[in-house]
Amino acid sequence: MTAATTPVSSGEFSPPSWILLNMYAQVGENSNETTAHCEVGNDLKIYASLVRECPPLPSNLYVYCSGATFAEPPSSLSMVDDLILFHVYIGSPFRARSALPSYFFVYRADPKRPSLKLLPGPQGPVRKYHPLSIFPRGKDHYTIASLIPLQCEDNLFSLRLYDSETNTWSIKKLSIESPQNDFPVAIPAKFCPLFSHQTSTVLTHGKTIGWIDLWRGILFSDMLSEKHTLRGVPLPLPFWCIEGDFDLGSPRTHRGIAFTDGHLRLVEVVLKVDCSVPYVYDEEAERPCPRIENWTITTWTNKEMSNSYDDWHINCTLQASDIFLGDHSESELPATALQNLFVSDPIIGQNKNDSHVIYLTAREKLMRPKSWILAIDTKDRKVQSVAVRPGPLPREMRFIDTNYCTCSISN
Repeated sequence: MTAATTPVSSGEFSPPSWILLNMYAQVGENSNETTAHCEVGNDLKIYASLVRECPPLPSNLYVYCSGATFAEPPSSLSMVDDLILFHVYIGSPFRARSALPSYFFVYRADPKRPSLKLLPGPQGPVRKYHPLSIFPRGKDHYTIASLIPLQCEDNLFSLRLYDSETNTWSIKKLSIESPQNDFPVAIPAKFCPLFSHQTSTVLTHGKTIGWIDLWRGILFSDMLSEKHTLRGVPLPLPFWCIEGDFDLGSPRTHRGIAFTDGHLRLVEVVLKVDCSVPYVYDEEAERPCPRIENWTITTWTNKEMSNSYDDWHINCTLQASDIFLGDHSESELPATALQNLFVSDPIIGQNKNDSHVIYLTAREKLMRPKSWILAIDTKDRKVQSVAVRPGPLPREMRFIDTNYCTCSISN
């Protein structure tokens, strides 16, 4: 899923100001006022529609191709306001992806003027796993940007830009002109990935895009400047991982970030595994699973956004065993006790009125197909709301590093 602000809704309920968008689109038709289509070669047409729901319910992108099949479910890569960037492979799921036609689309889900555009092939290799973001420019135009590290060249990056006005791609080489401060502690060699920037999500704020390495820091670039440069803003180090000598793993399983109410906000969820008992094979998960003893949510805020670690201040630290279930019936919640759930993929509420609410994907065991979305009120220390994901997770969604795609937020 991706979290994004959205100005409209489809349906008769009040328009949600932001949504949780499933990473993988639903394959099929769902015609509504947001439906748009465009032609692809060989007389093929692609249709796209958006069905919005208020969080914690997930919203869904529907994609359909007349006369062809998808090799895998189309994937949403970025969403800002009513613009969604998504990718499709057309062809047999049994063929190598490199041998299949690969397409990027920009879909405008505005019910007053829905549209779908096939992007031209980019210069150089731009893949769906590269960190891509949409930067709106006025009412009609936008830029798509991807920042890719240059191999064997420290602190140098290739910036790939698509301009909707000219319908062309361009490439620029960028360096970090204002780097983040040095680490405040010595970093063991085991954690060498912390020494280089590996983008795990992207944030759009004002006139800038921030490419975020959730373990390390952010690289901001002013997208309205004629000369693009990069400046670094550090993120709090994962001391629980370093001091406990754990592998870093996927950052988006543990961390989420947003810009709300004039502050940069970071959330981290850490699981405490019961090491006194061995992993037990779980038939639903199809793998050995640990027993979760407890988990902790920590949130930070940063108003200055300079290159200093001192700008970050802890807001709260909350253990699952201290969270009240509230008025939810047993049928809404997993049978497993709250503190024993496997939780991941934290998302911060996108409005100033709910920036203290953290949305988590919860499963009774690691990689089980059934999941819930929990909204945790960190101020009142309670479960605010619960949503059961309709149907099991697709297999490809269970075995990737995260359930969420690029998180891009427009303010």
